Formats: sequence, structure tokens, C-alpha cells
Amino acid sequence: MKPLTLQRLQVFCTVYEHHSITAAARVMKLSQPTVSRHLRDFEAALGLTLFVLDKGRVLPTAEADAIYTDSRFLDDGISRLERRIESLRKGTGTRLPVMSVGLFAPHFVPTALRRTLDALPGLRITLDIGTAEQQITYMRAGMVEIGLVVGKFAETDIVAERIGEGRLVVLTPEGGPLTRLDRVRLEDLVSVPMLGLTARGPLGRVLSEALVERGLAYSDTITGNSLVSVPHLVKAFGRSAVVDEFTAALHGVPGLVTLPLETDLPIEINAITMGADAQKTAIQIFVREMRALLADWAAGKRP
Repeated sequence: MKPLTLQRLQVFCTVYEHHSITAAARVMKLSQPTVSRHLRDFEAALGLTLFVLDKGRVLPTAEADAIYTDSRFLDDGISRLERRIESLRKGTGTRLPVMSVGLFAPHFVPTALRRTLDALPGLRITLDIGTAEQQITYMRAGMVEIGLVVGKFAETDIVAERIGEGRLVVLTPEGGPLTRLDRVRLEDLVSVPMLGLTARGPLGRVLSEALVERGLAYSDTITGNSLVSVPHLVKAFGRSAVVDEFTAALHGVPGLVTLPLETDLPIEINAITMGADAQKTAIQIFVREMRALLADWAAGKRP
């Protein structure tokens, strides 16, 4: 029988301090038989008599005095550990540096961070917006612990976890030539004025590969390298653009219409971390909330 367990030691100390099994049971919120059983097991495991009964009182023996004196540092250590665990539950003193591509900034990231802070009210959060390349640089420098990127991801020292998926759609001005269509074919894109997306970015890469596969190309004398600017360029120049469904739904620019593509062009959404960081509580909660928000979006639950 293992002589020392945390519960036995706590029972012993409480009985010692209150000189009563009944009082110890009340303080520990245990039944009296349970306290008596733990005390008997402790004495049996040690091979010592720790208490004697005298007119209904429980009196400690000399052996009990010695054990209690030496157990005080354990009790203090347990109290410190309990306080530390409680602070971890609340996130006190911990930080969550997040970096995301811009298309998640209007809704997903703020909502996921708010929910994370609700779960860990002592957490300190920082947020930056940047490309996948910028996120990798910051992560390797220790400035970011969790990133959000779009598209396939492969870096040997960084772990990518798929958390959702989106689709490419067409953003076009009201009354533009594409608005007569229910669904836009890739072939339709070459017959109207279009804004380009840089092939260096994940969305532009997906679109470019689909066009090349079909031997198509459109004139893109204006290119939007930042998705934040694309809806405004669509509005200002009266041209259509292919964007992700999140940007199309959340841009806030009046006078624009979103049309589905006939060809399904999915985009993969990944959370990235530096290996061991993925196990941190704050990161796990944030990733869980991002995954839930993306699942709700896919199910038609929109803000």
C-alpha cells in the first residue's frame, strides 16, 4: 500500500488541526466514515498510531506531532500549486500573440479572441495582420505563437492544422455585365473588365491555376495585392474581381453584388504554430473557436 497520498495527508492534517473526525469531515466536505477510512489507511500504511481517543476527543501522538510539523511545507506547496492552477485557468500572466491574414479580420478573429478571453479572463492578447510569409518570420522570431493562413502550407519547422474551408466567388458592381448570370463560368471572366489578384497570394494562385488549366487568361491592368483594397477598387473602377466568400460578405462597400462561380474553387484555411505551442491552453481555445466559427459559416450561420 502506498503510504503517502495527497488526500490522506490532507485528511491527517485536518483531523490534527481540529482534534475531531467530525469537524474534519465538515471542513473537507466529506462524510465522517470516509475521513475515518482515510485515517485508518494512512496509519496502516505507515505502521504508526497517529491518534488516540480520549473522552470523545482525538488526540495526536508524538509520531503525529512529528509528521504534522514536517508536512507543513507540503501544505504550503499545495496551496501555491492550487493558486498557480487557478491563474492558469484564468490565463493570468499568460499572453497570446496572434497574427492572421486580413480576410479574417472583420469577423472571425475578433469573435474568436473575445470568446477566448471569456474563457481566460486574465489573458493578454496581441493581434497583427500579415501575409503567410510575414507570419512565418514573426513566428520564428518568437513574436507570434499562433497564425492563420489560407492555402496549402508546408514548412518543416511549423505545424499546420486545417480548421476550415472557404470558396472563391465573384464580386461585381451592381448592373455590371455579370449580374445577368446566376452562376459565373471561368470563361465569362475573360469577356469583361476584371481586377487581377497577384499569383503570389493563395487566392490568386488558386484562380491562376484554374484559368491556366483551361487555357484562359484575362486582362488585369489593375491588380489588388491586398484583399482589403479589392472591394473599393471594384467600386471605383467598375470592374469585377474574384475574391474569397468572407471578403465578399463582410467588405461593407455599398453597390456591389456577390455571384457564385460555376466551377468550385475551394481554399484551405490553416492555423499554424511552432510545434509545442499548439498544446498551450489559450491557443487550443482560440483554434477551437475559430474552427467553430468557420463551421457555423459553412452551415449558413452568418453575422
